[in-house]
Amino acid sequence: MDKLAKRTAQAQRQAARRAGHNLRRQRKTAMWQARAAAKGLNNEIKENLAEARKARRQDWEMGPLAPKRDLGFNDYGLMKDPTRTTHAYNGHHIVSKAMVERRCAWAGGTKQLNLAVGDRVVVLEGPAKGKLDRIQSINTELGTVTLEEEYQGLMKPPLGGESQALPLPISIDAIRLVYPVTDPTTGVTRDRVIRQLKAIPPNMQSENMTLDRWEHGNKWDRVVPGINVVIPWPEVKVPDFVTHDADTPRETVEDRSFYYNLLTPPVPSPVLDELRNKYSRFRTRHEPWYVAKKEAEAAAKKRGHEMLVAMQTPGDEFGAHRKAAKAAKGEPELSEEMLEKLGQIIAQTKATSLEDAGMSEVTTPKASGPTEGGTTQ
Repeated sequence: MDKLAKRTAQAQRQAARRAGHNLRRQRKTAMWQARAAAKGLNNEIKENLAEARKARRQDWEMGPLAPKRDLGFNDYGLMKDPTRTTHAYNGHHIVSKAMVERRCAWAGGTKQLNLAVGDRVVVLEGPAKGKLDRIQSINTELGTVTLEEEYQGLMKPPLGGESQALPLPISIDAIRLVYPVTDPTTGVTRDRVIRQLKAIPPNMQSENMTLDRWEHGNKWDRVVPGINVVIPWPEVKVPDFVTHDADTPRETVEDRSFYYNLLTPPVPSPVLDELRNKYSRFRTRHEPWYVAKKEAEAAAKKRGHEMLVAMQTPGDEFGAHRKAAKAAKGEPELSEEMLEKLGQIIAQTKATSLEDAGMSEVTTPKASGPTEGGTTQ
């Protein structure tokens, strides 16, 4: 079992190392894709600005003979703020969270956005300024909406073919909600432009609380601050669920259909083998019979080693004893006498080599001392 535990630990370390490499590779790939998307977006903005300048020059010079651009995608009227461009419908537009919050500030913010699909809104910017339309979809990540009729741009498929009309997103800050409000003094009801909305928490009671919206949408009411008028949510169509023969009806979902006692596992063993790999290297829990088998193999291996030790000859015993004594003795250490002897041997070998090569080692002559007669040599 120790061998199995070591194998599992090694497999886990290898898997963690591979996961780390893959994560770093994914981060680099994501960074490269983000840079490429930002570069393409900037190039597209430059191209749109150039086209807008060209269109403005044509409108000034040609007058009534200028081309009618209102029929197609016209973005030169939306170039005042590059962050509100509608050309980033391909999903690569990068917008900061602060910008998204500023776009959704008048409608309650991104966490409780008081806009829904089907709301009547008025456009405040662009060539469709002043027109009424209904919201078709909302993108809370970018702070944009698409309208049902306005801003239908023409996009050509990447593989060619005919151009298709697609709804192009515009900033939430470029629209305002329109709702009929009754004047309390005159009693006249007419459409009003709602320039600010606020969310009411569910714990606060409201006269026009829309319980249907609680079941199929947002769980709060929206009110106009200052006049305390609750703006009801658009009518939500209850989804029509179709029950098939393979589906479980709602009335039988909570019925108990499986009974088991303490001796029966809650999940059959074949199901466990399907959920997890039976022969995985990462497996840490094994069946009792498998554990007993591995322990028996380890015991048999140990007994075989003991039998080999018992059948050793005197020579094998002497060799094993000598190996054990050598291992217990440790690495040999050189004494000072041995080091001095090695130095002498190295010097003698060097001198012999120089003599064979016809060279002599340069040495410094030593001054001879006085002799016994008192004279120097």
